[in-house]
Amino acid sequence: MEITLAVQLTLTIDPTEQYPLAVISEVLTKQNITSILVEALVECLNERLVENFCGEKHAYGNGTERFQRSATCTRSAVTTAGEHTFTLDYVEDTAASEDEQSHFRPVEKLIQFDGKRRYQEDISVKVADLATTLSYRDAASAGDGFEKTPSPDTIRRRVKEYGQKLSAFVSDHVSATEADTVIPDGTKCHSQDDDRSQHEVQITLAEDDDGGSRSVLDVSVNADWNTIAGDLDEQDAITDDAAVVSDGERCLVMAFTEEKREHQRDLVHVPRSLRHRLSVDDALDLETRKGIISEVSGELYHLKNSVERHRPEEEYSAIRERIARTRERIEKTTWQLKQFGSEKAAAYLRRGLPSMLTFAKKALDGVEVRWTSNPVERAMGEVAKRCKRDWMQWSQVGLDAVLQLRLIKYQDPDLYSQFLDEALCRSAHRQIHCTVSVDATGGEV
Repeated sequence: MEITLAVQLTLTIDPTEQYPLAVISEVLTKQNITSILVEALVECLNERLVENFCGEKHAYGNGTERFQRSATCTRSAVTTAGEHTFTLDYVEDTAASEDEQSHFRPVEKLIQFDGKRRYQEDISVKVADLATTLSYRDAASAGDGFEKTPSPDTIRRRVKEYGQKLSAFVSDHVSATEADTVIPDGTKCHSQDDDRSQHEVQITLAEDDDGGSRSVLDVSVNADWNTIAGDLDEQDAITDDAAVVSDGERCLVMAFTEEKREHQRDLVHVPRSLRHRLSVDDALDLETRKGIISEVSGELYHLKNSVERHRPEEEYSAIRERIARTRERIEKTTWQLKQFGSEKAAAYLRRGLPSMLTFAKKALDGVEVRWTSNPVERAMGEVAKRCKRDWMQWSQVGLDAVLQLRLIKYQDPDLYSQFLDEALCRSAHRQIHCTVSVDATGGEV
């Protein structure tokens, strides 16, 4: 079907004045030309389709046809092109049975309105995307240049809707990912629900062996780490011998590590955790505690630098020697701490030492495992920027929806764009062809 619209534009200006191009552009924009074109196009399609069913208006013999013109009604809608009011026709099927719909609008067989919603999907998706960065109120005020934007409550409902859809979309794409490295972590956000003061946020990222690509495996709120890990295992999202890189949270480590999976403790967390335990033990003076922390941290970072230097050249004997030296020196420090009566610090080093060396031992097999959980820490920064301001309180559903949109957009922008393309049915662009030509004639000055 081909539709041609004739547009007449009259512009009156004072030739004695000089006008910035920006002013001309703003004046034309205020005419809502795109919105007018959309209305005219839809109403033209409406008339053409009604004629296909009922024939031309007042044509002889129309009264004997099966399909008859019926009522005319208006349908309002808001898109990124502006606010529209369409005049659309109903057609009556005089041969319809009792269980069939006798009245319908032919244009709706060609043009899909978003149910009874006033704000159509293009503007709904865009304001939901704005809400990944701005509060609902700010997103409604910003509007991204739209002529009319939804209210904060409408944006909140759209965010929940698209967040749930995106969660299902990601889950479908996670299946059979078989990630080589998994990087999980958790944080807290203030709750407005009556049954809890804070929500537990769990984020799980995946990374391949060389660290070249990274994606989101799971974003959950108030979930159990065992449930998250079990679901990912069922989907074959993580390999059986994947490395788990995280802090020392026990329930997290227990959930993800199995017989063949090894845990790499984030080396950045080691000095902080050791400092806390030395302080709790209170068996040593401050300067001695600082010296011990510096010594342990220096040994671990020396090992890290050695691996980075020797692994590319496959100098595994040098790495093996450095691992042995690091283990020996930290074990000696552990023994000294126990002798000094610093039991908690000694136990921390004794239990945690194997997981501090995992990245180096994996390097002996030619496998690169990161020594820090920085990627998920940066993702936590995105959570903090959007959801952890002092005055923000969340329902569980609302927080989950915002985090789905925010974190997928940040961590996996290609997948996020793919989701938006699917939500807006952008594949249909290839089936619609539109050409515009303008014949300008000189006017009178």
